[in-house]
Amino acid sequence: TRKPAMPNDLNILKKRLLEEEHSEPNAETVQHLISTLTHSGTWPDIDYADQTRSGWKLFQHLSRVLVLTEAWYRDPQKQILSSVLNALDHWLANDYQNPNWWWNVIGIPRTLSRVLLLLHEKISRSQFEKGLEILTRAKLGMTGQNLVWVADITAKRGVLSQNASLVSEAYTSIANEIRISFSEGIQPDYSFHQHGPCLYNHGYGAGFAIDCTRIAALLVGTRFSFSQEKIDILTSYILDGSQWMLRGNCPDYGAKGREIARKNPSIRYLSHACDHLLKLPTGRESELQALKQNIENNTAPPITGNKHFWRGDIMCHHRKTYYTSARMFSSRTVSTDGPHNQEGLKSHHLSDGCNYLFLTGDEYNGIFSVWDWQKIPGTTVVQTGDYSANPKTEGQTAFVGGVSNGTYGLAAFDFKRTGLTAQKSYFFFDREYVCLGADISSAFQQPVVTTINQCLLHGPVIVSGAPINKSDRIIPNAKWIHHNHVGYLFLSSGDIHLRNISQTGSWWDINHDYDREMETKDVFALWIDHGARPQNATYAYLVAPGIADTDMSAYTQKHGIQILQNTPSVQAVHHTHHRITGAAFYAPGSLAITSNFSMAVNHPCLVLLTEHTICLSNPKNEPLTVAVSFTSDNQVKTILIDLPGGFEAGKSITKPI
Repeated sequence: TRKPAMPNDLNILKKRLLEEEHSEPNAETVQHLISTLTHSGTWPDIDYADQTRSGWKLFQHLSRVLVLTEAWYRDPQKQILSSVLNALDHWLANDYQNPNWWWNVIGIPRTLSRVLLLLHEKISRSQFEKGLEILTRAKLGMTGQNLVWVADITAKRGVLSQNASLVSEAYTSIANEIRISFSEGIQPDYSFHQHGPCLYNHGYGAGFAIDCTRIAALLVGTRFSFSQEKIDILTSYILDGSQWMLRGNCPDYGAKGREIARKNPSIRYLSHACDHLLKLPTGRESELQALKQNIENNTAPPITGNKHFWRGDIMCHHRKTYYTSARMFSSRTVSTDGPHNQEGLKSHHLSDGCNYLFLTGDEYNGIFSVWDWQKIPGTTVVQTGDYSANPKTEGQTAFVGGVSNGTYGLAAFDFKRTGLTAQKSYFFFDREYVCLGADISSAFQQPVVTTINQCLLHGPVIVSGAPINKSDRIIPNAKWIHHNHVGYLFLSSGDIHLRNISQTGSWWDINHDYDREMETKDVFALWIDHGARPQNATYAYLVAPGIADTDMSAYTQKHGIQILQNTPSVQAVHHTHHRITGAAFYAPGSLAITSNFSMAVNHPCLVLLTEHTICLSNPKNEPLTVAVSFTSDNQVKTILIDLPGGFEAGKSITKPI
């Protein structure tokens, strides 16, 4: 139970809020805004009739008021103040609102609260009361990041009106939202959900990270301060969650929801969150410093390993030279966010086994205007060309998950969309990872395609040692292809479709906040065409990041990868160099690993076997006891492994053997 706030706490908060880092407006910009402001308090270049739901042009007016307010606060000139009050009067008198509730409840009050705090001593009583009236539209009672926004606005309203109980109620609601749960917000695996069970670490979860850490630092030493438990949760959310879903200064687009359709993605918000946490007692200061430096220097993150997010349905794999992931969805999650405000209009297949690969972080930067959205890397998709349905859909299967020992991992996906089924699995090692597909079957007339990669074209494309001119062609029975320091090795026979030419499109096609201007970019795309109405089709390929094309021929002879099975019941790979076996058992069964050694399980599960350990998970995210039997030289040994339920249902369990 919190003690009553002392009046001085409100003064401390107001002082800190005023001292918070504000942008420093450019002098020329400020002068331009002053000179172009009309006597009626408007700017001629703003469309005051605009009702666009996403990029609301009319909101620029209030944004400019904030720019001028911050300029005046830094340099209190009478000319700036008169312009601020003139423009503010116009907004308050007209009380502009938007058809999209977010602007009215969050966007406008959030910006206006900053204006009122900075101008508090200079505005009239009527201006102040009208401003507070607008702030009251941010009402408590939401969830996740939306709750944090409205509570932050409410707390500022309490500071402005010297209402300590309102401030306490607002900050308590934020503290209560910093929790581990199955509801929207931070999940037990430190993924983040918003708009239902939708992975959103780098979308709504980004706002949650920056706002909650800022507020935690703001409240230190006051009666409103967060407990150590809340600080620890925020620290773990960033270091054990969001940090895993990035490369350099680039986010894993699978964790951005519909915001993948926005330009100029960045991960810099995490650097600011680290700044806030470094003002607090976390015990993980060196990790926060390392993450901050990684983002600011655009370098590889200070982590190496493999992590499966059993609540987020994503596996992340970090090595010094590359990052990759496998993004899936299950009956417990949704594929992505809906096309709210006319953005994310072609995001239908972002979770159909998406497999991004980053070496520098620039591989997909700016590509999305020209992307073929039915050829997303790693996915298996019917090529209908139809994007009319809602991109957001619930998964139809429960057997979706991963097993990870922290260094290596296996992700498996019992994939089903209307009229299309497949078993898809990903085996992550050091120098390479392996992708398998089995039982690919479709009832559609259109061809089914598994895309290996579709990224920006950088440099030559080499096919089995020979450079290929820009073209759109089929490579019969290709052995290997190399592009931009990545080798693609094909472990089963068949034709490979290669396209290394220009593609054209517009941002408007995926986000109506942008104009229809067409863009053209050179793109490298590689896929396997399973044809129309495939039945029980398969694929098997290996991806080797960070390899030179001159090393590919030798590598094909010594990679050490053995495909043990690729069937509807078992997908398994053995790495002879690492002595690691990964197996996805979609049904109880056995697997021969060598001529005199095999294993069997009595339940569907995922297994990662090394010389000294066995790691298991239940991708259905349910408690389960698995009997694992090993047969060696006709001797059988059976061990029982209990897999957890509750918050840890789906988590990997490692046992010595």
